[in-house]
Amino acid sequence: MLKYILYFSVCFFALAMSSFADLTQQDLDEIRKVIKEEIQKEITPIKIELASVKGEVARGRDTLDRFGKNIIWFIAIFAVAGIIPQRIVAWRKRKVRLQEKQIQEKKTQAALIAEAEKLKQQRIVNP
Repeated sequence: MLKYILYFSVCFFALAMSSFADLTQQDLDEIRKVIKEEIQKEITPIKIELASVKGEVARGRDTLDRFGKNIIWFIAIFAVAGIIPQRIVAWRKRKVRLQEKQIQEKKTQAALIAEAEKLKQQRIVNP
């Protein structure tokens, strides 16, 4: 079986060699031209599809960019809406505590002044 395959291959190779020997440069140029045209026919739809895919990718990127910007705006608004009122409330609480402390100090001072006056009155009355 292998002998027959070998004989067949040698015969086929011998026939093919004679056909290559008969080709001229002009024949080779025409073959190249035909091959180039066939390749171009195959590549053109691929190029069109690739351009379409590139357009879809660009639109997808634009959508993601807009989505990302919207997310950033949402986070910024959320932060402002959450942080500013919180800061205002904290500032008011500090202000109220400071006022309460001042009131307490004034009450303490008033009590001390009243006690001092009482002691003065007692000294004046009981010398």
